[in-house]
Parts: sequence; C-alpha cells; structure tokens
Amino acid sequence: MKGILNIQYKNLFLWVPFVMAFGAALYFSIGVEPNFNFPIIITLLMAGIIYKYKNIFIRALALFVFGFFYAMSFTQFTDTTQIKDSFDFISINGTVKDIDFTPDSARVLLSVPAQQIDENLPDKNLNIRVSIKDNKDIINIGDTITGEARIFHPSARYTPDSFDFARWAYFSKISGTGFFKDYEIIKQDSHSTIRTFIHNKTNSVLTDALVLGYKKVIPENESNIWKSVGVGHVWSISGFHMTLIGGWLFALFYLIFRAFPQVSKRIPAKYPAIICAWIGLIFYLCISGISVATTRAFLMATLIFIATILGRGVLSLRNAALAFLIIFFINPFSIMNAGFQLSFAAIFGLLWFFDGKEYIKRAPLQRIFHYIAMLFMTALVATIFTLPFIIAHFGYIPLYSLIGNIVLLPIFSIAVMPLVIIGTITALFGGHFLIDIANSVYNFALTLATHISDLPYANLSTPYISNTVLVLSIFGLLFLVLTEKPDSKNFFIKNINYVLCVVFISFAIIVCATRSKPLFYATPDHELVAFNVNGKLQFNKARASAHYFAFNSWYQYNNETQPDKNTRYKCDHGFCVYKTPKWNLAYMQNFTAVLDNMEKVCADKSINYIVSTFDISAPNCHGKILQNGIMIYPNGHVSEIVNLRPWHNPPAQRTDQTMVH
Repeated sequence: MKGILNIQYKNLFLWVPFVMAFGAALYFSIGVEPNFNFPIIITLLMAGIIYKYKNIFIRALALFVFGFFYAMSFTQFTDTTQIKDSFDFISINGTVKDIDFTPDSARVLLSVPAQQIDENLPDKNLNIRVSIKDNKDIINIGDTITGEARIFHPSARYTPDSFDFARWAYFSKISGTGFFKDYEIIKQDSHSTIRTFIHNKTNSVLTDALVLGYKKVIPENESNIWKSVGVGHVWSISGFHMTLIGGWLFALFYLIFRAFPQVSKRIPAKYPAIICAWIGLIFYLCISGISVATTRAFLMATLIFIATILGRGVLSLRNAALAFLIIFFINPFSIMNAGFQLSFAAIFGLLWFFDGKEYIKRAPLQRIFHYIAMLFMTALVATIFTLPFIIAHFGYIPLYSLIGNIVLLPIFSIAVMPLVIIGTITALFGGHFLIDIANSVYNFALTLATHISDLPYANLSTPYISNTVLVLSIFGLLFLVLTEKPDSKNFFIKNINYVLCVVFISFAIIVCATRSKPLFYATPDHELVAFNVNGKLQFNKARASAHYFAFNSWYQYNNETQPDKNTRYKCDHGFCVYKTPKWNLAYMQNFTAVLDNMEKVCADKSINYIVSTFDISAPNCHGKILQNGIMIYPNGHVSEIVNLRPWHNPPAQRTDQTMVH
C-alpha cells in the first residue's frame, strides 16, 4: 500500500483543484449558512497551513477547508440584494444595462431603484431581468424605459439537490425577474455596443448564437432536437468554438508571417502568429458575452499558446488543472454550473485517453480510417465522462449522441462555423449571401438531426440522482484519470485506477437504485403541493407562476416526464385528506377550509400530518403541523427543504394565523 501511495506523488497537483472544489461545493449545497463573520481569516489561515505543512493528509484537509471558506468569502463579497416577495404589475422605470434576444421576446436587464419595488429594501439600484414579448420599439442599452411589470423574487430549490434559481440569480447579480405588461421608452440615451451593433446589422439567429453568444435564440423545438442528438453544446460558445477560431487565426497569421522572410528568418513565424491568434480570441471572448464556458475555453487556449511558446507539452492534465484553478479563484460558484462540469469532465477524459498516443505515419487511406476512429473515440470518451453530469442536470441520456456527434459536428466544423464567422463580417458591409448559405446548411443539418432524434428511445429517461450519487461518480472518474498504475504482477494492483473507478461507480448505482421516492411535496408557503398517486404526481393547482420551477423539480425527483398539462388533485372546497398505508395527511388550501375543518382534524387520531397555506398553531392537536418546504416519504419520514442562505431572502412571512385550542 505504501508503494501505491508513493507513486501517486507526481499527480498530487492534479488533485488540488478538485479537493478545493469539493469544499466549495459543500458550502454551496448546505441548507443553513454557517455562522462565521470573517471567513477570509480562516481562508488565509488554511493557505498558510497548505504552504507550511508537507504532510499529504494535512494539506488535503486544509485544501478542503480552504475551498469551503473561500466560497463563503466570495459569497459575502458578492452581496446581491434580492427582492423578498413577488409583485403584480407595479410601475417601474429603469435603465437598460444589457439585452438578450430570444425568438419571441427580448430579455432586458434593467437597473431599477430598489424602493420603486419595495420601500423596505436598501436605497440602491437593483438588476431586474424582464421579458418583453411585444417588442414594438427598438430598445438599446442606455435607454430608460417605464411600464407595468410583474416582478418575481428568485425561487429557491424545491428538492434537496435540485437547481436553486435564487442561488444562480444571486451570483449573476440579478435581484428579481419578471415581464412587462406594457412599456414605453421615456429617455433615449443609447450607446450601441459592438454586440448590439453586430446583432442589428446581421439580423441572423446563427450569428446571435455562434458569434455573439446569446443563449436562447434557437427556437425551443429546434434546441430540444439538438440536445437529443448530443450536440446541444454547439449553441454554448466553449472549447469547440475557441478551438476552431483559434486554429483558423493561427493558420492565417502563420501563412502571413511566413510570406515575409525578413520576419520569419529572425523569429519563428509561429510565435507572432500565436500572439495575433490570442488577440483575436480576446475579441471573440468579449463579443460573445464572456460566459463561464467561453472563459474556460479561452484560458485553456491561452495555456496552450504559452506552452507552445515555452516548448512545453501543449495538451496535458496539468494545464487543464491549472485552468480549473484559475476559474475557481475568479469565481468559485462556477463549479456548480452544468457547463463548467460538462466541459472539464470531457477535457480530463479526453486528455487521459489520448495521453501517450504517438504520431504514426500512415498511408492516405489509413489516415481516413484513423480520423474516423479518432472521431468515434472522442465522442465515446466525452459521452462517458459527461454522462453522470448529463443525468444529474437534465434527467435523460441522449442515446444517439455518438451518431449525432460523428455526423453533425463535422458539418458545423467545416461548413456552418466558417460560413457564419465570415458571413458575419461581410454582413456588416451589406453582404448577407454567406449567412444565407449558412442557414441552408443549418437547415440540412437540422433535417439530419430530426431523423436521428426521431429514432426510438432517443431521449432515454434516467432515475433522479442525488448529490451523493454524483460525488461518488466523480470520485470514480477521478481515480480512473488521476491514479498512477504501479508496476505489479497483481492484476488488481496493476489496474488500481480501474478497480477504484468500478468500486465508486458501483456504490453510486446502488445508492441510486435504493432511493425512496416521496409521496407528498409542499413548497415553503404551502401554496403548491403535490400528491403521489400510483406513481404519478397530482397537484392542488394546475399552474403556479410563483413556483414555476417546482413542477419540473418534483417531476424530475419522481422520475417522471413532465406532461404538457399538470394533473389536478381534487380537494373538496380546499380541504382534502391524503391516505397512505403508514400515514395520513390533511391539507387545507384556504382560510375557510381551516375554520371548517381544523378542530375535527386535530381530534382525528388517524391524521398524522397537517399542512395548510396559513400559519396555524394548535398545541393540543393530535396530528403534527408541518411548516417550511417538505417532502414526506412512504415510511413517514419528513424531510424539510431548508433554504436559509444569503441568496434566498425568504418571502415575507405569512401573517395570518389561526389558533386552535
């Protein structure tokens, strides 16, 4: 065992970003904020321990704690004020800070005085993201607009491990969301950015998506097709796009500098070509919106360029780990984003698989077969390493993603991307013909994608996986990639990385397979509840705009595909009793139901739990009165969804209280 540990020392640096990330992930995932006023002090203390102590276990523990408190320090520094409740059609006016375009609306980021929304909020400006469907006027950044808007507070998570929109909004500096019923521009103080200038001149969905980085420009039905064939990532500017553009720019400038012997004789042409390509990528990063995935890809490209100039290994796990560290220090919350997780999972998997592969000179026909084989293996390895994250975030497996990547990615690489990039430049001078050709190629690719997505079981639904299952899966993949194999005659020791991977993945599967599904769900205010009837969820409301994400979260937690229409659970005048083999629950949806039924419910010894939209108190009640967001399991266990973090700012507490003696 000592020999196995000793051989791992050369890979210890590769573990550093992951150990810190696990500490930060724990901080972001817990339900109650730790009581530390100055986490930066502990962060610095852990940094000192990491520097001073050489013991691997002390360093590992210090790195984990460092990640935890660094995330806490970053959270306190972020300090985004969020509105505490939702407001129906209030008058607001604000200045446009950013615009994101979608097929049927524009999403406008407004800077709004906080006291226009709630006089109890601090006297400062808030960022409110509002949708405008009837875009009757051209809105530009810098304009001041006013109108009637419905504003929502960011929703917290509805299950223990589900997407927390409030957390995402907090770190995105968004205080609330909503939509305009009607609006008008009251002051035009526009200053057109390069992004909006290109958008207005090109008027192209492909340019918006592949050059400018707008997220929702592809129609939802088309976006679902691309996701189902495993190439949805082409619509999020990341490594795929940076690699293509960086490669094209390098080749272009390399040929230019080679054409000037007076330059190439003094300095190798690749060096100035790299610098020019890097400057070009900076420009692309800026006009594409500087998203997490794009920033990660830019950092990787930068490290590759630096390694090339210094004559070091270009594609290595160490460079990937360094990029991971840089992004973590810039924004530790990045590790919680699906794009970050998918990107680095694919990168580490591909670098591990292709590590040590040597170049072999091949005949032309052999090169073709080798290229096809490498394309297949690249798609396969990337699919395997991203699979746990795809299941965790999306709840399905794109079964034909290998086919989709092999067939469709070359079309985007060879035709769509070059045509869109060059066509965007020509469109600025009035020439849209290349954009039109790109649209034709895109439609052809979409037809192919549609045929693939129409195959049976294209989107294979998967069981819900918890954070525990995801962490076990990550450890399995990390041991596979980062564990050095010792030279031993013992089969298990010689293949220790595969053995550890199988062990952790097996544990993850067991935990996932033995998970029990709740029979009852309730939001924190108990306005929306769900009953599990014969394995399918039924709700007290078919729609609930204040709890938009609850439906999707609960369906996913129940391993159920979300239908077009939510099924109602009928309660007689707002009162119903839900019976299970081991416990019974009474739910009261309105004030009349509480007054008419509370006393008899409390006296009924068959009722184990009582849930109401009103804050009720009954000291002598037989049943247990439940508060907060809850899930109740078949054995009667009640799991509270605690959301007491800086990013939650819970809605105003219910003031109506009914006391039953």
